[in-house]
Amino acid sequence: MDGVGSDQRGVLILGATNVPWEIDQAMRRRFEKRVYIALPEAPARASMVKIHLGDTEHNITDEQFEQIGEMAEGYSGSDLSVVVREALMEPVRKCQVAKQFYEDAQTSMLYPCTDYPACPDCPMQLSENPLPQFAKCAACTAVRMELYDVPSEKLHVPVIQFDGTHKVCI
Repeated sequence: MDGVGSDQRGVLILGATNVPWEIDQAMRRRFEKRVYIALPEAPARASMVKIHLGDTEHNITDEQFEQIGEMAEGYSGSDLSVVVREALMEPVRKCQVAKQFYEDAQTSMLYPCTDYPACPDCPMQLSENPLPQFAKCAACTAVRMELYDVPSEKLHVPVIQFDGTHKVCI
């Protein structure tokens, strides 16, 4: 990289790869200088996960971020970006598969139920006797509806949290 920018006649070719062994040997020979940039260490990986989460609501502690950094051994910055994007989609997926939502009495926000039925007393939809669409359970007050039936201003998207395994979930 010596002389970069000092001569306007030449052509500078800069290449980057995560898999240099897959590049043809003749092509690799053409690159005079090779700079190896190691994969990030655990503290850097933990910081990258924090950065990629940004302002998204979560309840992951600093110790859990450290644990995620340790568990992500061998991950590049790009890999971590993909993992966090997947984790950010989990609340949406949770809302999409929910068949019931319950309303918080204090805030009147609707939260997706993780199980269907939400309680043993919830009305199940039977094929021969379908129940009305927004049927409310008398016991747990969960309302049978789908994500598209929930008014967007009343939807409370689940918070991202770490469950201690190799996945980030809600």
